[in-house]
Amino acid sequence: MDDRLIIAVDFGTTYSGIAYCFADQQNSSPIPIDNWPGANGIDVPKIPTVICYDKQNPQKFAWGGSVEPQADSISGFKLLLDPSQSRPDYVPGISIAKELQQLPKTPVQITADFIGAIHNHAIEEISKKFPKDYVQLCRKEYIFSVPAVWSDAAKHATLKAAEMAGLTPVQLIKEPEAAALWTTKKLDVALNSGDVFVVCDAGGGTVDLVSYEVQTTNPKLQVKEVVPGTGGMAGSLHLNKRFESAIKELVGEDQWSSLRSSKGFQLASSLFEKEIKKGFKGDFDDDGFDDDDEFYVNFYPAKLADNPDRGLESNTWTMVREDLMNIFNPVIDDILKLVDDQVERVKVKMGGRSPKYIFLVGGFGSNRYLMKRIVNKYPNIEVLQPPDAWAAIAK
Repeated sequence: MDDRLIIAVDFGTTYSGIAYCFADQQNSSPIPIDNWPGANGIDVPKIPTVICYDKQNPQKFAWGGSVEPQADSISGFKLLLDPSQSRPDYVPGISIAKELQQLPKTPVQITADFIGAIHNHAIEEISKKFPKDYVQLCRKEYIFSVPAVWSDAAKHATLKAAEMAGLTPVQLIKEPEAAALWTTKKLDVALNSGDVFVVCDAGGGTVDLVSYEVQTTNPKLQVKEVVPGTGGMAGSLHLNKRFESAIKELVGEDQWSSLRSSKGFQLASSLFEKEIKKGFKGDFDDDGFDDDDEFYVNFYPAKLADNPDRGLESNTWTMVREDLMNIFNPVIDDILKLVDDQVERVKVKMGGRSPKYIFLVGGFGSNRYLMKRIVNKYPNIEVLQPPDAWAAIAK
């Protein structure tokens, strides 16, 4: 028996997911794992890339959605696989050495623990849909997506972590290429021969881009690369860091030392992650911005001193457009530079012709303010957020 089970792992900075298919079945298509621990029975294609070790026994740990919000958890460890990779200047207070020193294990070991946990769960889920003995007998092959800007050291660390977790053999594919494969599969009916498109995969830690030209659509879609993958460390995780820095500036050093470990701050961070980041539109009206772009961040049960000049009263910060723009704009501006670089390279390759489409995928790619800024910058290019863009990489 030589049936193959292909398992695609999207190990992301902030969220991770897995999809699979049986390669020897006719018309096989990727099936996402959407039943995860801690998701409260809701089908979700991804879970938080977070892990929390038992203080007494580092072999025991909680992961993903099963980690309690106030737990002393570890996140963002993907970006530590190669600590030498540069970070943007607008990300406040990063001390890589201090981050590494505070970890209970090395970044590779932590990554191996997390990857192993989500893989074992995925195998359990696959075995609920297909005979367990068949799943065990299948020859397994793994595909890992990595950012276009990933260094050789980071790629090696990723492969080492996968090997430690028992996942072999592994093939690495660049994240924008994986996103392009899914995008063209979903939108092949809308594409025509000669169309050139840019895929912008904006995730939690990195933003990756690649451009393709459609060669033919009949009998099936075929594309060729026009501009190789490029990218940068401009992911949405940096918005969280800037939000945290803004709170520190708002309340002052003395209050911040106690607030940062409080339930109030955890709830405020959760509100920013789940509502503010997604809800901020940056809509323009006659006065500049829509009144809807105002958010209320409550720090209860903290007892903070009022600062009415900055909008902090009764433990609630009223975030107005200036606050939000200060957090968002440096990151969005960085992404626009990356997109512009890719568009200009396309024009050079295509004799001055601009791409017809820009496809935004990834978790940050679904952000409405990012979409609006790109649409405003490129009025003659159609900017689209394809269906299921968040889970595109694994699929």
